[in-house]
Parts: sequence; C-alpha cells; structure tokens
Amino acid sequence: YCETPMLIVRPIQQTDKTAFQTFAKAAGVGHTNLPRDDQQLQAKLDHSELSFSTPVKQAGEESYQFVLEDLSNQILAGTCAIDACIGLSQPNYSYRLATMVHASKQLKLVNRAMVLQLSHDYTGVSRLSAFYLSPEYRHSFHDQLLSKARFMFMARFPERFSDTTISEIKGVIDDQNVSPFWESVGRHFFAMDFAEADLLTGTNKAFIADLMPRHPLYVELLPAAAQAVIGQHHTDFEDVINIHEHEGLRFVDQVDIFDAGPMLEARTRLIRTIRKAEQATIAIDHDRAQTSGSRVLLSNNQCQDFRCLLARKQSDSEVIYINPQIAQALGVSDGEQVLYSPL
Repeated sequence: YCETPMLIVRPIQQTDKTAFQTFAKAAGVGHTNLPRDDQQLQAKLDHSELSFSTPVKQAGEESYQFVLEDLSNQILAGTCAIDACIGLSQPNYSYRLATMVHASKQLKLVNRAMVLQLSHDYTGVSRLSAFYLSPEYRHSFHDQLLSKARFMFMARFPERFSDTTISEIKGVIDDQNVSPFWESVGRHFFAMDFAEADLLTGTNKAFIADLMPRHPLYVELLPAAAQAVIGQHHTDFEDVINIHEHEGLRFVDQVDIFDAGPMLEARTRLIRTIRKAEQATIAIDHDRAQTSGSRVLLSNNQCQDFRCLLARKQSDSEVIYINPQIAQALGVSDGEQVLYSPL
C-alpha cells in the first residue's frame, strides 16, 4: 500500500515535452526557471537528460529536471528541478540586504540605513528551482512528495551537489504581471517590462551585469510599494515556503534582483530529509504491505531511472513491506536495500 498509490517522481523525458510546456505556461511570469519559451524548455529538457546520464565526481553545471507522474491516470501532475552548481559560466546575481552606518561625532548622531548591494555570493551553490504543481493535485502530500523527492536524490548522490543549497522564491507580482520592485528599480536601467527581462535571464545573464548599478541602493529612497515587497513571496508559494522551512532552509539576507523575492538557504547535509535518510530492506509481500505506520519518502538507487514515492513504514522495523505494483513502479526487487526518509 502507498498513500498515493500511483504517484511517483522521476526524471523528465523527451516524451514529457508537451506537459512541460503546459506547466511553464501555467506557472506564469516570474518563474524564471520555467520560461514560457519552447526553445528554452527544450534546452532544459536536453540538458537534464544529459545530466542524469553523465557520471559525476563533483558538482558542475548539471541540471536535473523531475516530473510527478500519476501512473493510474497516465498524466503528469507537476515538475521541479535541482541545478547542481550555479554561477560558474555566468554570474548569478542577487541583492544582499545590509546595514550601512553613517555617524557624526560632532552632532552625536548615528544613522543606520538598509541598503541593497549587488552580490554574487551564491556562486557555486546548488539551487532548487522550477517547481510547479497542477492545482488539482495540491492536496494529500503531493506537493511534499514532489519537492522532497529532490532531497532523496541529493541524499543518494551527494557528490553531484554543493555544500550549500538555495531556493529562489517568486516575489510579489500582481495579476497584470507587474512587479512593484521592478517598476521602482529595474525599469530605470532596463527599457523593458518585467516579463521580458525575466525571460531574457534564462538565456543571457550578462546583460544584468552590464546594466545594473554597482552602488548600493538605499532602501528608504525607494517608493513605499517597492520597500513593502522586499523579501516577500508570491501568495502561490506559501506551501513551498512551508515545505522548505520544515526542511531547514531559511531566509538570510538575499533577495532576487528583479522582483525582490526571498532566497532561502541551508547547508545541504543538514536539510532534514537528507539528514534523516537511512537504508531499509524491501520486502515484496502483497498480504503484509503496510497500510499503517509513519509516512516515508522511498526511493530506489538508480540515477537515470531514479524513482521516489510515498510509502508507510513501521518505526520498529528495518524492513519496508510493499506490494508488487509499488515495487514495479519503484523499480526495486525483493531484498534490495533502498533509501527512505520520514515525511
């Protein structure tokens, strides 16, 4: 038995292209890593396939795109990705929130001012990105399965990832695709709408460096609407934030340079699912397949054929009993050692 019997996370394939395009359109503007551009999406798909099939000793520019498949209905329900190491060939910019102190001995005054400093502190880190789940699947732990399956992959193949992992969260953008932060900052340096600039970053990040001001931006000099959204996330991302925070990712002091959305970070090995991942033995037994016990993420040992789903495990047992149907979906055999982690 499995909580969601036939929902499984696996690497994206070429045959998933149409669904991938649908997800990107539905995700909307501001989802930089799910661009509404078929060529960019095809490039992502190709790059993901290559990344899964390439032997890796240390993190490079690999990117792993996953999909959530409902096997019972043979439809895809969502997607997400992990970029192994960002900012290597093109700098990855963010704004660091910092405090500048101005003091006058004569007047005995000390002023502290919040500033935004252009940084590329996150060069060389792993990044969680491109998360999208179809609205009709936003229940019953499906979002947790899709998001946390990535951590199971990272736990199984730690050599493929960096010591630090971040997640860039979509900032505040209204129904007309207007970002208050972009209108107050970016638009002054880029003669284009937010949506156009957002799409461009998928192919060419160098233009950011060419056009963005190098000097700190004083937050107090920005319009109130822009100040209010710094470090704030889009309402669609409430559940994603909750999942990440449960895993130990935290907002420190970095925001996106376009929409000022928050960036969350954690030491990779301390992420809850990774830290708690353990080995268990699979027993394929239809009669004893567990219907009780705690929910766990269960994954196989494959890279190219990685699979992860939700199962149940008794806390006092080192064996996880599953039925043949689940075993087939997971691609595991009786007696095989696999990885599990509590949900």
